[in-house]
Amino acid sequence: MAGVFARRRILPRFWATAAFAITAAYDELWSGVTVVAAPAVEAFHQLDHAQYALWTFAVPLIVAAFIEAPIALASDRMSRGGVLASSLGMLAVSLAGCALAESAWMLAAGLSVAGAASGVACGAAQAELVTTYPGGPHRAMSRWIAFAAAGDALTPPLIAAALWAFGSYRGALWVLAVVLGLQALFSWWTAARAVSTGAAIASDDPDDAPVVPLRAAIARASSNRDLWIWLFAAASCTLLDEVVVALGALHLDRDRGWGTGAIAAAMTGFSSGGVLGALVCEHVLQFVAPRRLLITSTLGSLVFLAVFSYAPHPAVALGALFLLGVCASTHYPLVKATAFELAPGQPGVVNAISQLYVAVEVILPLAAGAIANRFGLVIALMTLAFEPLVVLTVAIATRDRRVTPPP
Repeated sequence: MAGVFARRRILPRFWATAAFAITAAYDELWSGVTVVAAPAVEAFHQLDHAQYALWTFAVPLIVAAFIEAPIALASDRMSRGGVLASSLGMLAVSLAGCALAESAWMLAAGLSVAGAASGVACGAAQAELVTTYPGGPHRAMSRWIAFAAAGDALTPPLIAAALWAFGSYRGALWVLAVVLGLQALFSWWTAARAVSTGAAIASDDPDDAPVVPLRAAIARASSNRDLWIWLFAAASCTLLDEVVVALGALHLDRDRGWGTGAIAAAMTGFSSGGVLGALVCEHVLQFVAPRRLLITSTLGSLVFLAVFSYAPHPAVALGALFLLGVCASTHYPLVKATAFELAPGQPGVVNAISQLYVAVEVILPLAAGAIANRFGLVIALMTLAFEPLVVLTVAIATRDRRVTPPP
């Protein structure tokens, strides 16, 4: 009887955990549509590189940050299952709006709502993983990135299939809207099932964590210099994620003359490298300190970014892009996990404060787009070295510092 009772408690919790973890894959799938299909988006809406960066990166990031920050802060006292299900449902609706958008500003509006909904969903999922994963926050975030990279890997073939079946990237948005609507229902079911069987996670009890106003959280963190530094490094990680994929796709299309299928294969290689890198990272962290691994991976990223940008042969470009994915996949999880460690027990507060760096996430893609217009895509790709250089500097500069948890 004890074994049966244990299985009745473990199985609902297993499915609830799966519902949280797969959010990373969905986040990369929907956000990667307008990235991998950057040439198609620019052509459909008649945008240049800078305008593309403005409407698909800058505007959505700014609007989403204002919505996401207060919800992320309150999420430490909210049922994470309920937050996840609600935000996934809103994400499905907003993606349908993006698919219907006929103008750049309408697309930006849809992406803004989608970004906020997805950010809230990811914040809830990350908070659950880093507070319950037995291997600790660094390994938990590595597992998160493995799911995210899997979503990245699925995005290029999804775009290629959508272009073939529907003649437009908007078909992929419709498919994801339907899938995410179903996932929202599944998340509601798993959360309700966990509660009804007594397998609800501790975070589903709103009395477990105190509410900390955003102003108070900022004041508390203002004396913690390392937390601010690590969150800045986390914000810079967007450059070797969506931005490098978008610029890489444009580079292969405009400078190399590759077709849609070849570009999709190259982007899939980058994402596949990310899956491998995240899985290896989680294993290696059992033997290697996070900062040492971070330093090694940033140095590798610098090398492979340069090789891809100036590769003389397609095979070299594909190999460099794959290895860049392996190295870059370790940056965000290790950086974000360190930030979570600096504010123990307050993942919602960390996610809320991270929204203060939205300007960094806005300026960097805009700058890359402007550089691409002025100096070309190869030079723009090389400027993405800013990200590994920042992460490398932070990992070295904060190596010997220790932060006392707030009372």
